[in-house]
Amino acid sequence: MMKKSIFAVAVASALTFGAAQAETVLYGSIRYDYENVKSQSAGFGNIVSNNPNTVNGDYYSGVFGKRTSGKRTSNLSDAGSRIGIKGSEDLGNGNAAIFQLEWGFDGMEQPADGSSNASGFKNRLAVLGLTGDWGTFTAGRQENPFNNVLIDDAIVDQFNGSNVITSASQRALTSTLLGTRASSFTTHYGHDYTDANGVNHYNPGTGATWSGATTIADAKFSRVGKVIAYTTPMIGGFYANAALMMDNENFNVEKHVDLWTVNAHYAHEFANNGTLLLKAGYINGKLVDKNSAKAWALFAGYNEDAYGVTLSYTQGDHRHTGARYKDKSRGYDLGGRFSFGPNYFSSIRANYGENQVKTNGRKDKVKSWAVGFEQKLSTRTRAWVEYGSEETKYSNFPAKAKDEVLSIGMRHDF
Repeated sequence: MMKKSIFAVAVASALTFGAAQAETVLYGSIRYDYENVKSQSAGFGNIVSNNPNTVNGDYYSGVFGKRTSGKRTSNLSDAGSRIGIKGSEDLGNGNAAIFQLEWGFDGMEQPADGSSNASGFKNRLAVLGLTGDWGTFTAGRQENPFNNVLIDDAIVDQFNGSNVITSASQRALTSTLLGTRASSFTTHYGHDYTDANGVNHYNPGTGATWSGATTIADAKFSRVGKVIAYTTPMIGGFYANAALMMDNENFNVEKHVDLWTVNAHYAHEFANNGTLLLKAGYINGKLVDKNSAKAWALFAGYNEDAYGVTLSYTQGDHRHTGARYKDKSRGYDLGGRFSFGPNYFSSIRANYGENQVKTNGRKDKVKSWAVGFEQKLSTRTRAWVEYGSEETKYSNFPAKAKDEVLSIGMRHDF
């Protein structure tokens, strides 16, 4: 079935009470898992000459073109626990005030200094809004409406282990907004230099340096702060939303509106309890480096009790001020789910995704895939076994980075 938003739930709850009544609900989720991880990083060193006269940062010692041998490590970890409160109040005439506060916490955290005090809660959501027949208006830190086009109802978002897999579509969005460039490989030749005593020398050695794109595998901007958003009422299975972000810390301090996004959603429910979902989105803005970024996204999916399949795609570019080129990013996720047994409490799911960044003919690419089995023990408690792999290939660089994760865990929602 189609996932219901917090705003729709809040409205439905509010309208069941009188004008002077209000509802506040405490909710949360505790998620723990055992992780077995193997990480292999590319050799990020550089080729150097045998000439000992290395100055001005032109030459560096190190290993180039090799993959660091990875070792498997095991650990108990928190897989995304959170706690929150949400509520609504009937204001009369079909209108209601709604709010949601949510914090994440690491229930497995052990401070490095051996103390008994963990770092505490981290703010996830802080939403205040109004809703009625005219739609829903919200303000505060909330789910990114553009990112929800890619993530909500997607198979990749249904994996429980927090490190098993991330959305390739979301990674492409992150690269677009951050202006991630493809890695480069540069050869250096002999040069003149002046030593500490002011004496001129010539270094005849040659070498090469490599600059890596360390953020191509990041997936950020799931939630955004300092946002105002409007969501239309649902009419015939269709609704749309728009949002403005004004964040002078992470984006352009010289602009009133740093990012804006518009998105459309359509859901068609069939008699067999299946739902067809179609979504599209666009995001545009100025970043803290005064560059411009824009991206668009498409989502299609079908879900019913026994199975589901989803496909999401995003493409964007980051234009650098004064430059003649753009960093282009794109990514897609394809996932499937099969559920069986009493009440369809047993599920097998799989997802494959690719994202890439291109800069002046150079291209870095990340491939990720994951498979998992989930067993619901009740409507609020589940256990899982999941395995994921992520491989990063860099431009003009022979070695690859690779991460493999096995997650075995349990989750209880309340």
